Amino acid sequence: MKKTLLFASLLIGGMFQTQAQCTISPSCSTGTIGYCTTPVENTSLPAATVGTPYSTVIQVSIGSSVGGFATITSGTLVSVTGLPAGMGYSINPTSGILPANSNACVLIAGTPSAGSAGNYTVVASVGITTSFGTFPPATVSWFLTVNPSGTTGLLNYEVTRSLFISPNPASTDLFLSSENNIGKVNIIDALGKIVLTHDASNMQESSINIQNLNKGVYFVQINDGSKMITKKFIKD
Repeated sequence: MKKTLLFASLLIGGMFQTQAQCTISPSCSTGTIGYCTTPVENTSLPAATVGTPYSTVIQVSIGSSVGGFATITSGTLVSVTGLPAGMGYSINPTSGILPANSNACVLIAGTPSAGSAGNYTVVASVGITTSFGTFPPATVSWFLTVNPSGTTGLLNYEVTRSLFISPNPASTDLFLSSENNIGKVNIIDALGKIVLTHDASNMQESSINIQNLNKGVYFVQINDGSKMITKKFIKD
């Protein structure tokens, strides 16, 4: 039985917390699992862009019981990991301790640092105390995409999974495969500069010679005719 309650944070070594606070606005029903979040767990947060100020809010609600028989007395917000460099957070209420039948919100804000583009899994850990005792800390996750600077219209985590690149890391040729036809391909460096272009001729598979690129982190950006998709790779 799932025992997670919500995403939030009290302390992270070396990570700053944002000074602003979010406004609590309950927007979901806790149901039998005893909690709910908006957006729901295992979905994408709004995408961010390197060098562009960003903020998003997660609303959370705690019910009165887990499974209809274990009475919730409190939830303790333990930790959060996986935020990109340049991003911080704050929680309302600041104590991070929530009684049963209460609500909270988490503000994630900041400006993603240069070199932080990519897909992130934001993972939170929570402890729950019920009439049966304290459950071991459990986790809840969201996905966050940070796009390179100067790019727009890129898709979030779930959709980028339809683009496959191999090998990764790569040294000479990079092979692309997609469920959709691939049109124009851009190779973008960590600073958001287009360093290579390629025409895949609207095929579902293509290869690009990257032998002349310097070693480092790059991003493949493709256009399937209606949207842009991006994926990270490493040049050996």
